[in-house]
Amino acid sequence: MIKLDIISGNALSIVAPNKLKADDFDQIAPRVDAIVRQHGKVRLLIDASGFNGWENIAALEDHASFVKNHQQKVERIAVIVGHEWQNWLIGAVKMFLHPEVRTYDKSHENEALRWITG
Repeated sequence: MIKLDIISGNALSIVAPNKLKADDFDQIAPRVDAIVRQHGKVRLLIDASGFNGWENIAALEDHASFVKNHQQKVERIAVIVGHEWQNWLIGAVKMFLHPEVRTYDKSHENEALRWITG
């Protein structure tokens, strides 16, 4: 299950589980949408350092759908990566995303937090 916490105002912290499940996005969408209604845009600090993929193709499809439906509502995303393939994947997808996306190693999590809240 995805862990979601409010950092401040329109900034959210998301901790991805080891394996994403399709219903994970059903659980976080209402909370993200509420922040967007209140602030117009949201900023995300995503800790994906323990993330190792999707449970099945349905989870990948739901993840892609969530990103597609919410990307215009996101101002910036900082992703804490734990694997080199995550840097590659984020580098490939960020060319198609609206928000600015930066990746950080776990040792630079404070820098990512400053960028998201600054």
